[in-house]
Amino acid sequence: MVKKKLVFILFMCLFIVGLAAHPAKAEGSAIKISVKAGFDGKVKSGSGFPVSVTVENSGVDFTGDILFNFASNFNSSGAKVLSVDVPKGSKKTYSLSIPGFSEEHFNNQQIKQSIFLYKGSWKDNNEQAFIGDKILKPKYLDPEGRTLGILSEDSDRLKELKVMSTSNNLQSIVLTEEMIPEDELGLDLFDYILIDEYSISKLKKTQQQAILNWVQKGGRLIAGAAPNAAGSYGILYQELPMKPNKEELAGTEFFQVSPSLPPFPNIPVFIGELNKGAEVAIKSGDLPMVVHKGYGTGEIWQTAFSLGDEPLSSWNEYGQWFVKSNMLNGMSTIQFQKGGQNPYDFVFNEFAEINEYFAASQFSVGQISLFLLIYLLLLVPFLYFLLKRLDKREHAWWIIIGFAFISSAGIFATGAKDRLAKPQMNQTGIYRADNGQLNGLEAVTFLSNTGGDYELSFSKGKFYGVPGSSSMAVQDGKGYAVLENGRKTSEVTFPNVEYWSMRTYFGQVSKQNAGQFEIKLSNENKKLTGKIVNHFPYDFEELTIWSGTKKIKLGSLKSGESLTVNETLEQDYLTGPYSQGNSYRVPSSPQEVDEMKRERMEYGAIELLHNNSYSENQPILYGYTKNSVIKADIKGKNEAKKGLTLIYQPLDIQTNITGSFTIKDDMFRNHINTIRGGVFNENPGSHNEMELDDGEYDYVLELPNQLVIENPRFQELNISWSGGNVTYSLLNHTTGTFLPLPDSHTLIKEHLDQYISKEGAITIKLIKTGQGDPRVRMPSLAIKGEISS
Repeated sequence: MVKKKLVFILFMCLFIVGLAAHPAKAEGSAIKISVKAGFDGKVKSGSGFPVSVTVENSGVDFTGDILFNFASNFNSSGAKVLSVDVPKGSKKTYSLSIPGFSEEHFNNQQIKQSIFLYKGSWKDNNEQAFIGDKILKPKYLDPEGRTLGILSEDSDRLKELKVMSTSNNLQSIVLTEEMIPEDELGLDLFDYILIDEYSISKLKKTQQQAILNWVQKGGRLIAGAAPNAAGSYGILYQELPMKPNKEELAGTEFFQVSPSLPPFPNIPVFIGELNKGAEVAIKSGDLPMVVHKGYGTGEIWQTAFSLGDEPLSSWNEYGQWFVKSNMLNGMSTIQFQKGGQNPYDFVFNEFAEINEYFAASQFSVGQISLFLLIYLLLLVPFLYFLLKRLDKREHAWWIIIGFAFISSAGIFATGAKDRLAKPQMNQTGIYRADNGQLNGLEAVTFLSNTGGDYELSFSKGKFYGVPGSSSMAVQDGKGYAVLENGRKTSEVTFPNVEYWSMRTYFGQVSKQNAGQFEIKLSNENKKLTGKIVNHFPYDFEELTIWSGTKKIKLGSLKSGESLTVNETLEQDYLTGPYSQGNSYRVPSSPQEVDEMKRERMEYGAIELLHNNSYSENQPILYGYTKNSVIKADIKGKNEAKKGLTLIYQPLDIQTNITGSFTIKDDMFRNHINTIRGGVFNENPGSHNEMELDDGEYDYVLELPNQLVIENPRFQELNISWSGGNVTYSLLNHTTGTFLPLPDSHTLIKEHLDQYISKEGAITIKLIKTGQGDPRVRMPSLAIKGEISS
């Protein structure tokens, strides 16, 4: 009887437990999550991309958070939060942008789940079961290839451009309205976006603004003509280089890429007034056919003709012409990869890592030596004679131990007082200023003083960063850092931070209406004179003009004040800045930390921003301020902050120079465009060397901007090169053909204007063949000429 009662009681307990567990299971399984990552499922390793999330609810009303684990590089992981509100029986679609996926990380890990659902706030840790997609499974694009996004109502019209892209290391993706994200981070993987006969105005304002912001941060937009451009291009219309308002019929001689002319004699075009700063790249007679202008650190190109209309779209040489039109030249600042290296790895190693050095109170070698001298030579003899005289030598054991304990505690307190009192925060930023907007990179690192959760809050700008550190991040992203984006602020929570541990958050930053330098300088007979006014809300401790490898210090300049410039130059022309490499030594003092930080910031400003942005061969003005562009705080903590920001602005200088001139290697601005192959290293040991895979490359050298605008007369072009596994040829900008350079030394004295574009660019084609040493020495150039008064 007793056994029967026990069995009955056990059965009832199991039944009750089952009833209690069933509702939770039903509630969780009532949520179905479906995700689409990237563009047609494609992403680029280390680049931001959008995720479309569809949530279906067949149960009771549900409000909660979905966390998406990501790893932007091998040493960085985190989770992005998406808040959802799905009533009973409804279905909703959301979108968010992920900072980046690392192909290396996700291919080497046995990850069974990277998407997690929470009821209410994720901070309450009330995780729920759900059905559907548990992990993002994107396909990875070639990290060394360039990427073109195409927006067109009928992309088949652009079939020749698609064929062109596959043969030129360019990957094209046809975009739809649903694929356009609502922030520029989601467009991160694109180098170019082409728009032709597509109504941008039908997109959400946030989507249109995302495209503009993407250009401002370094993308290149290519806009085809439309009969009603003002109505078709939405908010993008105001930023186009040309405002078309009339239709014309233009000749097609400018399309010629072979000895024969195109099979159609003319083409309808839409032309109008050029915006300030716009330049004409291609003309048909006096009509502008292709125009362009800089926008932020990016660039906008516009054609006077539709890119996909007949008869152009069916012309089989169209793709060849498009490649040679310069619209696809250059690399966007967003894709600052070196030899396929993950961009976040590159940014951390070259810039953000120095932010993890914290100055601390410490004893010098002299102080420690003096302390030991006092302890050994004074304290011991003093105790011996004192205690012997008092006949208390038996107390020596505890007095010596007590003194050692007090001394150790004092040394510890001196060294650790900064870490014990409050958390410390370093904030370092490098920015380029363009028309009142700042674009750049920021790194924020804190050193904890206690264990627990640390929540960083950012405001006064857009900060698209990733968590990272020099130490290996945990595999579970949501256990390392959780990112949340709000309307006015963004937050990053680092849970369960250990005592005296560092966490770093770094990435791309932009800020509108930030101010600028008002620069009025002139250069005449090697005398640089004029005035600079500081319209930034920041005080600069030192302003410097950087030209080539030369730096001219001008002094400090407070906000709202002006500075008079009166400097003697060593050469006639000021050129773009040249960085002489980075320092990788380990600093041994607070002074060395500060010195090394400034070296890294200057290197990063040139290599990560200036060289990868739309910029002519012109000098820059830069300065340091202890103010931070982005406001960062640790919630609930009274942290000790230390900030340092470098801001630079390209210099437009009025030049009045006449007579003969000579331009040598160190005065050119150069970059390399990959047609096929890959760049391993752009500076393996010498500034004139590169490490290249076998393939085809265009090596472009740009004359100083001050020289180009003076309309010089060129007299001699001297080209020298060395190496046995590379062939070289010089582009004729008039005919579009290449002149072979069979001799290692070539001197050209006739028709030089054909080999130097109106923008002052010289293009040399390199074809590397044969396996072996990847090092290639770039051609050396010198130009002689004259400027008439």
